[in-house]
Amino acid sequence: FFNAVFSSAFLPNGEAQRQKDNVFRESLAELRLSATLDHPDIQIPAKYHNEAPWLPAQRHLALLPAHKSPTGKLTCIMSCVFMIFKLLFVGASGLTILEGRTDDSSVPGADDLLPVLIYVIIHANPPNLLSTIDFIDNFTPRGITGQDQYMLMQFRGAVEFIKSMLHRVVR
Repeated sequence: FFNAVFSSAFLPNGEAQRQKDNVFRESLAELRLSATLDHPDIQIPAKYHNEAPWLPAQRHLALLPAHKSPTGKLTCIMSCVFMIFKLLFVGASGLTILEGRTDDSSVPGADDLLPVLIYVIIHANPPNLLSTIDFIDNFTPRGITGQDQYMLMQFRGAVEFIKSMLHRVVR
């Protein structure tokens, strides 16, 4: 269904929306030059630096344009967030994913996720990111709950934080 109506549904405001996405993407490209692991707004804990730049998570965001359904795009975002959690676990525990052991002190949480997610979004810089979020919001069933809802909220929060970073840079 969405393949047939994708263009109209994804960019309902046409050129104005495309322009907004392009300006955001260009701004992210500039921010990327200064967005280091210890950037004052990001501040990723040192125990996670060995996993940087979290390329497997960035690859999930690179797949966003290939999907024409909101569910497909949402799956890319959730896969990105889940991959970051897996990589944070490796960084926190010093274990390989295959060993799979953990203790409470090595389980990453939201405070660990958000700075890395911000970094990953900036460095992946997926096209039409703002339109993608609107598309998911407008066409995904409202029944998203639990882990899926948590991951989407973290992603939205990271994008909003990036917008505030860009706003401070422009001022």
